[in-house]
Amino acid sequence: MRLLSLLALTPLVSALANYTNSTNSSSVLIESNADDFQYRGVALGGWLVLEPYITPSLFEAFNGSEVPVDEYHFCEQLGEEEATKRLNKHWSTFYSEDDFKAIKSYGLNMVRIPIGYWAFQTLESDPYVGGAQSYLDQAIQWAQMNELKVWIDLHGVPGSQNGFDNSGLRDIGYPGWFNSTENLDLTYKVLHQIFVKYGGGVFGQKYKDTILGIEVVNEPFSPVLGLDEIAEFYTTAYEEARNIQVINNTIIFHDAFARIGYWNEFMSDRSPTGNNTNENYNILIDHHHYEVFGEGVKNNITTHLQNIVNYASSIEEELTHHPAVVGEWSAALTDCTPWLNGIGLGSRYAGEQPYNFNKTGSCENINNFQKWSKQQKKNYRKFIEIQLDQYTSKTRGYIFWCFKTEDTIEWDFKRLVELDLMPQPLNNFTYIVNGTDTDRKKNMGMKNGVSGLLALANLMLLAIFL
Repeated sequence: MRLLSLLALTPLVSALANYTNSTNSSSVLIESNADDFQYRGVALGGWLVLEPYITPSLFEAFNGSEVPVDEYHFCEQLGEEEATKRLNKHWSTFYSEDDFKAIKSYGLNMVRIPIGYWAFQTLESDPYVGGAQSYLDQAIQWAQMNELKVWIDLHGVPGSQNGFDNSGLRDIGYPGWFNSTENLDLTYKVLHQIFVKYGGGVFGQKYKDTILGIEVVNEPFSPVLGLDEIAEFYTTAYEEARNIQVINNTIIFHDAFARIGYWNEFMSDRSPTGNNTNENYNILIDHHHYEVFGEGVKNNITTHLQNIVNYASSIEEELTHHPAVVGEWSAALTDCTPWLNGIGLGSRYAGEQPYNFNKTGSCENINNFQKWSKQQKKNYRKFIEIQLDQYTSKTRGYIFWCFKTEDTIEWDFKRLVELDLMPQPLNNFTYIVNGTDTDRKKNMGMKNGVSGLLALANLMLLAIFL
């Protein structure tokens, strides 16, 4: 289906500003410290938007019947009453204030909280159940009590912006967000509610020092949606935010899977020399980086480490245009975690269907730490350290995906700390110094030393026999 032009929606967006009390951007009342914040955070994935690999028990509970592939089908199969019952139990137990205390104790300073549009308003045909919004509000209160900042992330929009299960509706290859004006109408209405409540109003002003920013949509898939169309949406959403909010917080744009640097001139709030033009402000570019969702899963640890150095250096070049962070990363060196790629989809690392990659290794013990070799443990520690080092020194910070899961290692910050794979304190590196693997240099030096001794011994033997 041909994508709709967002320009046609300008009258709609203008009208939206009138259905609720708004404040013009020229009279911003409350300043924020968001523009100079250095991010050290975790995402609360799998909580207010379901993802099967994070909380598999919710999906395994279907007991032999067809397992739903996402939250949309989870609610559709259960019906409103049962879905509401199960989700409220999940929302009220998966995270608690104790988790926020732990997050703070680990040296982190913020949380990114994904939430779906259906927490605010739904399409008439939607099976989703409401209720998650009150848990978001509770999380913001817990964050304030524990001196943590909050980044609110609109993680799913009507029709899906990427076709992935993390948007609430899985339709791989066919994200339907731009396929109808109804989808976009509702997206703008939901964003309006978010800007009004969390960027102003009684609630927003009460937590003005806690709510750091708002991401207008997570991971829109530009290869299908189109970068021009996404840029038009970003522009409209930004203008809506500044017209409504009375708090100058950060408006966050995901890179939409474009190359690093693509967004440099987009609504740039700084000239190439770094001078602030004051036309647009507090804009943040959100990059997500994983090494396992493609051919890169075959790489050895040396290549993985170098990839991170190169990636962070590319982001560093963007900073004269916009602040930028790595808003998602993980410890994953494989895609072996069950259902990581989606229910019914196998692992690239293990050469499973539907991926046509050559097998790299076995997934058998990916979540059985007792079976990991010493070298495997060392490689994971190195991979984590290089990302902490590079994303801290070359970008405006990082957000690990995610704080906890039911039964993974590679994607679970809390468990990585417990297994001594995640440094504590976060800069307590064992192997990485200024982007360099000192362990590899040491080993190379030892090998060179051994080689030199062997060569000397051969020369001495030769001299004896001659």
